[in-house]
Amino acid sequence: MKVLLIDVDSKKPNLALMKISAYHKSIGNQVFFRQFCDPDEVYIACIFSWNRAKTLGIAKMFPKANVHIGGSGINYDTLPDQIEHITPDYSLYQIQYSIGFTSRGCIRNCPWCIVPKKEGPIQDHAKIDEFYISRWRKLLLYDNNFLASPKWYENLREIIARKIKVSFNQGLDIRLINNENAKLLSKTHYYDDNFNEKRLYFSFDLPQLEDEVIKGIETLEKAGIRRSHLMFYVLVGFNTSYEEDLHRINLLIKEKIKPFVMRYNNRRDSYYPHLARWINKRIYKWAPWEKYDRGNSQQVISALTVKES
Repeated sequence: MKVLLIDVDSKKPNLALMKISAYHKSIGNQVFFRQFCDPDEVYIACIFSWNRAKTLGIAKMFPKANVHIGGSGINYDTLPDQIEHITPDYSLYQIQYSIGFTSRGCIRNCPWCIVPKKEGPIQDHAKIDEFYISRWRKLLLYDNNFLASPKWYENLREIIARKIKVSFNQGLDIRLINNENAKLLSKTHYYDDNFNEKRLYFSFDLPQLEDEVIKGIETLEKAGIRRSHLMFYVLVGFNTSYEEDLHRINLLIKEKIKPFVMRYNNRRDSYYPHLARWINKRIYKWAPWEKYDRGNSQQVISALTVKES
């Protein structure tokens, strides 16, 4: 049987498709990805809701095949256990790092987040060796709240003991940072999601979290983690004003922390794209917001490139 896999919009290798590929290969089926075939079965993955119409249009292109459509942009369905708990087929994206979840769900119930609806409360999910390839020594973790996991301590100790380069790509919960886990994190080989720079990811989603954010940063610093290693996702456009969004961003800059703007539902009004570009392209290092020429941002980006090269 011929199986076609289609990734509509993943920004990183799609873990579900890699597991589906591994499963079908294990039972003797031919798997096609990014190449033409006349498929018997099609799996289409859509992450973002604004690509739903595009995904449904793609599905109509295979009237003779058995078509499966999934992903957060379409529904909250999960994979069957025999697929969910299989080692992913990393050859699908030609990557040399491991990806997986040690836990699912979250202890929070943030109104903008789909995790509570999709995965429910925090729960242990899988051992690291279920998806980890030891010869690469690189692990991209997709846990939604790693430090809230029932086995966070056990898993973190294992990562340290095995000297695994790990990226907590989805972010750690700054509200859970204490002396114990900060000390363990300081012993961890933590990296960004490209495994190039030292990086720990957190989030600063609401103005009322300011005191906890500052406290968490100070606790991490006391444990020996440099502020330059920290990056905070900043949610904007959800029930906050422009002033509140800018205040959180400027606070992080003042604290010598890298901010990264996340636009709620990819908001595209006249303000947020400029704010995201100013921060995420690091233009703020050379031009304060008050002097940022929104109509000539490319010129500022060019100047930034020259100064950083």
